[in-house]
Amino acid sequence: MTPLLEVRDLSVLYRGRGRRKDKVALEDVSLNLSEGETLGLVGESGSGKSTLGNCVLGLVQPARGTITFDGRDITGASRSQRRALSSQIQAVFQDPYSSFNPHRTIEQSVSETLTNLPSMSGAEKRARVVAMLERVGMDQSALAKFPAQFSGGQRQRIAIARALLPEPRLVVCDESVSALDLSVQAQILNLLLELQRERGVAYLFITHDLSVVRHMSTRIAVLQQGRLVEEGEAGTVTEQPTQPYTRRLIAASLTADADVQEDRRRARRAMARLALNETDDRIRLGDDLLLAMERQAVTETLAQPDPRATTLTVALSRAEAKGGLDSLIELRDALLELTPRTSEGMTPAAMQTHLQEARTRRCAAWSARGQSGVFVRRMRDLAAAIDAGDDAGARAMVSALDEPAEREVGSDGAGPASHTLGTRS
Repeated sequence: MTPLLEVRDLSVLYRGRGRRKDKVALEDVSLNLSEGETLGLVGESGSGKSTLGNCVLGLVQPARGTITFDGRDITGASRSQRRALSSQIQAVFQDPYSSFNPHRTIEQSVSETLTNLPSMSGAEKRARVVAMLERVGMDQSALAKFPAQFSGGQRQRIAIARALLPEPRLVVCDESVSALDLSVQAQILNLLLELQRERGVAYLFITHDLSVVRHMSTRIAVLQQGRLVEEGEAGTVTEQPTQPYTRRLIAASLTADADVQEDRRRARRAMARLALNETDDRIRLGDDLLLAMERQAVTETLAQPDPRATTLTVALSRAEAKGGLDSLIELRDALLELTPRTSEGMTPAAMQTHLQEARTRRCAAWSARGQSGVFVRRMRDLAAAIDAGDDAGARAMVSALDEPAEREVGSDGAGPASHTLGTRS
């Protein structure tokens, strides 16, 4: 199937003025976007995200490369060609305060996107504008008002109505919710998803917020200093990133989940105590850090829309085939690799040494007691609880990883008591 939007080997150079050097904003970037799909474009400030979006909109001319829309090269489209394209390609920008002319009414501002459509009467235009405003949660009374009479969230709703009024096939959303409160962000994001399901519109969704892009996107492309460093399905990129830069972005993302926040604080405190410790209590503090980070890894994983214990499941299959102390250590290592924030690549080198020592020490204790099989069973139960979305069960299992094995023996003394898995409500 031919992509709706195809970008090939796109490069953009901003010429410096005076003593300022030239800046390469994009370098050989290639990506594509299909009908009805959302491609999340992420990266830190200055990574080239907005530049790419502006190239698609015709606001920036690339130094080389091509942009194809619906099979037609629009890289060097003229002003008249761009005006004709405006009914098919629209944009929702970051700032709802500067997106409107303050001296024009909402009716005048919104209806201007109908200019390049086949002629219609004023009454028809007005009816179409009213219908779209109502669809985004506004009413007819908004028509005669000016932008300053609305809140930021209301203005962004009106901006979405303006963009979708001509029924475009592609909308470039450039940080379209970053200036809004969290509660308003959620409303706007859900509205965009609802409208996409209704109209089949494709979104190029530009943001620096990984939690937002995970919620919105079908696929994700990651830009670093103008280069495309990773691309793939949204779940794969956010849960199993291959590049250190992507892991850093994920680790820096904020969350509103209270359990995740608490476990992150607990792990940070454990690291701080270990870094500042000047006594011989490093063994206990190292154990505390390991347990805090294991709990954080499980909580972070459970906070995902579709939690999966992938790295732990793979390690379990190897442990059961190979056995031995090294297998137990590998299992504990795989537990921290469940999420980028607790993975080896994101943990300070000084802390890695303490974690490795704690892992070896705790696993050696299980092995010395002849209870390696009990530990593996607990890990298997933990992986099953995560995959079932059983929050309480998984947290209980990770907290019990170093409890005495006698607690797992059933009333008949024959073996481990079964762990009843619940489901997420």
